Amino acid sequence: MKIEIAKHERMSESGSSLLRLIQNENMPLLDLLIREAVQNSLDAGKPGVGHVNINIGVNHFKAEDLAGEMEGIGETLKQRFKESRNYCLYVEDSNTSGLTGPLSVKEVKDNDFGNFQKLVYEISKPQRQEGAGGSWGLGKTIYFRLGIGLVFYYTRIEKDGGYEHRLAATMVENEEKENSIIPAVGDLPKRGIAWWGADAGDGTTLPLTNEEEIKRILDIFGTDMFSANQTGTKIIIPFIDKQELLQKTVMEGDGENWWNESIEEYLKIAFQRWYAPRIDNKFYKYGNYLRASIAGKQIVYENMETVFKVIQDLYNKAAGKKARPSSYSKKINVEEIPIRKDFISTDAGNVAFVKLKMEDLQMQPPYNNPNPYTFLNIHDRAEAGNYPIICYTRKPGMIVNYEISGSWLINVDNTGGSEFLLAIYVPNSELKLKDPSEVADLEGYLRKGEKADHTAWYDINLGERPSNIVNRISKGVSKKIADVANENLNKEIINKKSRLGTLLGRQLMPPTNFGKKATGRGGSGGNGGGGGRKKTSFALLPDVIYEDGYVTLGFELFMRRPVKECRIELNVSSETGLIKGKNWEQDVIQKKFPFEISEIRNIIVNGEKETVFVEDEIPEIDSFITGMIRTPEFNTLVGFEIKRETNEDIMNVTGEIRIENREEGLELAVTPHFTEE
Repeated sequence: MKIEIAKHERMSESGSSLLRLIQNENMPLLDLLIREAVQNSLDAGKPGVGHVNINIGVNHFKAEDLAGEMEGIGETLKQRFKESRNYCLYVEDSNTSGLTGPLSVKEVKDNDFGNFQKLVYEISKPQRQEGAGGSWGLGKTIYFRLGIGLVFYYTRIEKDGGYEHRLAATMVENEEKENSIIPAVGDLPKRGIAWWGADAGDGTTLPLTNEEEIKRILDIFGTDMFSANQTGTKIIIPFIDKQELLQKTVMEGDGENWWNESIEEYLKIAFQRWYAPRIDNKFYKYGNYLRASIAGKQIVYENMETVFKVIQDLYNKAAGKKARPSSYSKKINVEEIPIRKDFISTDAGNVAFVKLKMEDLQMQPPYNNPNPYTFLNIHDRAEAGNYPIICYTRKPGMIVNYEISGSWLINVDNTGGSEFLLAIYVPNSELKLKDPSEVADLEGYLRKGEKADHTAWYDINLGERPSNIVNRISKGVSKKIADVANENLNKEIINKKSRLGTLLGRQLMPPTNFGKKATGRGGSGGNGGGGGRKKTSFALLPDVIYEDGYVTLGFELFMRRPVKECRIELNVSSETGLIKGKNWEQDVIQKKFPFEISEIRNIIVNGEKETVFVEDEIPEIDSFITGMIRTPEFNTLVGFEIKRETNEDIMNVTGEIRIENREEGLELAVTPHFTEE
C-alpha cells in the first residue's frame, strides 16, 4: 500500500492535537470504543432489515506480514514488533450500507463528503441523517488511542447495480514523541498523520478497490471479505497491547470483577452498559434493533446481566412498548413528563422507574451478582442507603449517561441499603417545535445539545434566545420520581412504625459511642463528563469529634454554575432509607427529631473567613447562609441553605457543623440538595 504523509499546512491539525479532541478521561477506553463504534454502525443501518449485526473481538497476526504491505513504515514495524504473535481489535457490522460516498475529495458535490471520506480522511464532519448518533464527527479519534494509532477501514457497498470493495488505512500519532513512526516530509516538521491506499498519481492516495489486494491485507488479520449480497464495514486496529489496554480500562479497585480479566469479557459488559435498550430488543421503537456479538457469540436478552435486562424493560415501558414478564414488571412506574411552551404539545416523553430488592437483581446466592453501581461503573457510593440511578437516551438507543445526583434526581431520596431505584427517561423524539427554524423536534434539540463525547445533554439557544428545555425536563423527571418514590418511602416508614418504635424504644442512651459513622451524600451538577474539571459536590471530612451528646462534622462544599444553591439537611438513616426531620416528627415517631444543629463554625468561603452562626443568632441576610431549615412540628433546626454569589462562577465553602444528639444508637446522614439557576 502506498503512503501519503500529511504535510504541514496553515491552520491544519496535527496528530497530537487530534488525539486530544475527545480526551474523555472520566470514561474507560473500551467503553468509549463501544459507544462510538457501535453508534456509527447503527447510523449506517439499512432501513427495514430488522436488525443491525455488530461483532467485536480480538485476533492475532504477524507484524512481519503486515510490514511488507506498509510503505514508509514497514522496517520500523519489523524492528519494533518482533513478537511472533501480535494482536488486533476489530469492529465489524453488516445489514448496513457500508461506507458510501465518493472515493476522492475531488468527487465531492454539494459539500456531501459521504461516510467513507468523513471517516477515513476528514475530521469534524458529523452525520447528516435525522436521528443519527454522531453530531460532531470526533468520535472516531478513539480508534487512534487503542493501539499505535494505525487503523484499517474495509467496506463493501452497493453501487451501480453491483458491489464495490474499498480498503484504506489511516495513522494518527503524537508527532512530538521520540519514537513516532511516520517519517517527516523533507525538512518540514512532522505532522503525525498519514494514509495508505492506492497511488493516485499526484502524491496522494485513494482507497484500494482491487479485490485481490484487499483480500491479501485482510488475510493478514484473519478477516474475511464480504460476499454474496452482504454490505457492511470492518474496522481493524492492529498492535494493541491487551494487558496495557485492560490496565487503562479497569479503574482502581475493580480488578476483582470477572469482566476485567479479558478484553472480550469487558466488551461484553460494556456493550450492555451502553446499549441495553437496543440489544436483542424486538420491541425497539425506531427501526432496526441491535444484534450484538463478542468474538462471534451473540448477546441475547436471556443471557444479559439482570441489571441491563431491567434497563431494557424500563426503556420499553417508557417508550410505550411491552416489558417482558419478570418478578418486577408489575412494580414498574411510568410517568409522563409535561413541558410547557416551545412545542406544539406538552408530551415530552416518559420516565419509567422501579425499586428493586437484592433478590430481584440476583445479588444473593446462588447468583451473587455485584450491585448495580459496579455493573454501571459508578464509583461514588452512599454510606447511608443507596443512591437512585437514572439514565437517558434518544433515538439511537445509546445510554447517554448514568446519573446519581444533580437536577435529574435533585428531589429523590436514597433508598434503603437492600433496595435500589433504577430509572430511565425516554423523550418523545417526534415532538415538534413551534418554531422549527433551528431544529424541527425534540430529538433534533437534544442531538444538537450533546457535546462531542455524548455524555450529557445541554441546553442550546433557539435563535438568539437561550432555552432551558433540558433543564425543565430533568427537573420534571426528578419531581415525577420523587412524588411517587418518596411517597412510597414514607408509606413504608409508617407501615413499619411499630417495628422502628421497638428499635427506638430504649429511651436511655446505650453504653456505646455515638451510633454509626456519620455520612454525607456527594453530588454533581448533572454532568457525567467534565474533562477533569471539579464538579459540584458535598463531602464530610474524615475527622469527627464526639463530646457529651454532641458530634462535630467537618464539611466541604463546592458549587459550580449552573448550581446556585445547596440545602444541607440532617436525616436519620434507617433500613428503609433516609428519614427527614419533618417526617420523623409528624408521621414516624411523632417526637422531636433526635439530631439538631447547635452551631456552624470555622467557615471559610473562597479562602476568606465568614460569619459564625451560634445557637439562634442568624447571620445577616447577605451572608453565605441564606436560610435555616426547621421542622414545622417542634421547630428543630435540621439544616441550612448556602447560596452561590451571583457574580461568581464557583464557590468553595469549608466549615464545621456541631450537632446535638438526643438518642444515641441512631445513624446520622447529612445530605445536600442542589438547585440550579
